[in-house]
Amino acid sequence: MSELTLDVWIARGPDAVFESFTDPFRLRRWYGAPPGGHRTGATGDVASGEPFRVNLIDASGEPFTQRGQILAVAPGEGLELEMAWDGGGLGAEATRASIALRPVDGGTRVEVRQGPFSSAESLEAHRRWWGTCLGRLVRVAAGDAVPCFEEFWEESRGFIGPLGVAAYTVLAGLRETGASAETVTQVEELLYTHLPRLTPETAEVLSAVLRSRVKEPAP
Repeated sequence: MSELTLDVWIARGPDAVFESFTDPFRLRRWYGAPPGGHRTGATGDVASGEPFRVNLIDASGEPFTQRGQILAVAPGEGLELEMAWDGGGLGAEATRASIALRPVDGGTRVEVRQGPFSSAESLEAHRRWWGTCLGRLVRVAAGDAVPCFEEFWEESRGFIGPLGVAAYTVLAGLRETGASAETVTQVEELLYTHLPRLTPETAEVLSAVLRSRVKEPAP
């Protein structure tokens, strides 16, 4: 049996860092997604202490789930939780983790302790997972605009087919780079005026091109 220890320093006070735990829009920007993967949603009222589930996809696109429950919360100081996994290569055993926020050098040292782990492989998998999550936490707590797969995923549900989703990504990309609402609206009107004019055969060929390009390995 062994325990994982990991820490990171953030240039914000503990109360400010803790807001990234309590604000759901900040929380989903940093917590959950594994290295190379993404978070697609969550269920359960974390604040009330009821069991929660975080839905994820790994770097190869395979879905898996984290199950957990918050056991104790100390505002501005940290929390304790229990977690287990369905898939994802992090092991099936349930473990307990504590996250402490310590005021250090004008900022906050975030200390993670988790265990016990029955294998070194599971411990190291969790170390990589926490390292990725904490790296995002540093950015979120600092106010960086960390892109959120979950938000884009939810927002894109109404866009049908590969070409519809491609149009959505163009519009979302324009918005994220600061294009004015007027510009985004103009592009949206242009896309949705002309895309329906494609013949079914041409639309299918373009969709096939898009699907094939998406499947290509990253350079």
